[in-house]
Amino acid sequence: MTATKSHVLSHWRVLERAAAEGGSRIRISGATGAALPTADMARVALRGMGCNAVRACPNGTSTFVLDELARGAGLESAVREAQRRGIAEADPSADLSGKDSATKVRLIAGLLWDWDVSTIAVETEPIAFSTAATALAAAGSGRRLRAVAAASLERPMVVTVRLEAVPAGDPLFAIAGPEKAMVFSCPDAGDITVQGGRSSPKGAAFAMLKDVLNVGRVASAGFR
Repeated sequence: MTATKSHVLSHWRVLERAAAEGGSRIRISGATGAALPTADMARVALRGMGCNAVRACPNGTSTFVLDELARGAGLESAVREAQRRGIAEADPSADLSGKDSATKVRLIAGLLWDWDVSTIAVETEPIAFSTAATALAAAGSGRRLRAVAAASLERPMVVTVRLEAVPAGDPLFAIAGPEKAMVFSCPDAGDITVQGGRSSPKGAAFAMLKDVLNVGRVASAGFR
């Protein structure tokens, strides 16, 4: 069980082979959205659903900062407030650049479609000082600016993070502050959304505890 992303990103296939040879299991819930069960969805729950695309706001800091910018705050004050509330880390560069969001969706794509996570290309649009005007304009038109990470079978082995002014009715519009959301597109079953899971160290700890309990659980009969 791990919540650390770096070694999983760089050694995805190596770890996969080692686990297969040793009869072991690897669980990464803590690295893909903390308390939000996105990894479980991708690894198990969506099997057979024909999921062909993912759109997500998996980084609570970026969503919180964008909402603060839409209220008229400056970038520096928005980041300070996120840090004060324990949402953002001391160094928020990975959050604001889109790197963290891209990493989480890379891992999800690896679980969904067996992509080699270490070779997925990434294209990102960062949150910068100029983003404040874009966030205000989006709010003025009844939309919310979101840092949307996406991957699709139509464009294999690529993950993008783009600043999008999403309309009301979009699942990514509804999240508030440090919440996260991920939308799995399944053409025949319809879109399936997982939402909630505020950014916090406790959320990551709960995710790892869940993985431990699931891996360590002795198989039993019936519904359990």
